[in-house]
Amino acid sequence: TAVGPPDDATLSQPGVREASRSVVKILGSAECGRGIEGSGFVYAPGRVMTNAHVVAGVDDPTVTVEGERRLDGRVVVFDPELDLAVIATDDLGVPALELDTSGVAGQEAAVLGYPENGPFDARAARIRSQLTLRSPDIYDRGQVLREAFSVRSLVRSGNSGGPLVSTDGTVLGVIFAASVSDSSTGYAVTAEQAQDDAREGISADRAVDTGRCA
Repeated sequence: TAVGPPDDATLSQPGVREASRSVVKILGSAECGRGIEGSGFVYAPGRVMTNAHVVAGVDDPTVTVEGERRLDGRVVVFDPELDLAVIATDDLGVPALELDTSGVAGQEAAVLGYPENGPFDARAARIRSQLTLRSPDIYDRGQVLREAFSVRSLVRSGNSGGPLVSTDGTVLGVIFAASVSDSSTGYAVTAEQAQDDAREGISADRAVDTGRCA
């Protein structure tokens, strides 16, 4: 869908700057011997949302807050169909970001995360459209329907699991992929689609099986 370019002024909005504090880097070693890295965000005290493919096959992910404090975590929700997961950890001491189901096409936003295992990065974004995507799960099995936003922005490896935030700093969606054909397009699971896993993650406390590498 054709939309105008993102507005870099979005990145100076107080809500976006404040939300940046609650975005974390996730690292781990998967059972297949591969190191993994991705992004996530605090959405409740001691709870981080990310992508299932980021923590697939990982027993003991670590969560790095504000680029320095590293805490041990455990995966308490693992949803390979929607590509979402929740990590429980000690209280991270940063504000919890609110899931916001009001995202619409054309809306200004920002993609926040730690792409390519580097430092924190913020990119202006604009929602292109809302889509119902039919695709396999993270293991290329079956057909899954996902409610997602197509987003005009730079999305790179390692942005997976990071938030798509509004100018107010609320979470409109969870980044899970970049387009293979258009370097200015990425995809985010909508906040509405993520709500059930988020709710389950607040009450879940036991580590769950994270399957094999994806």
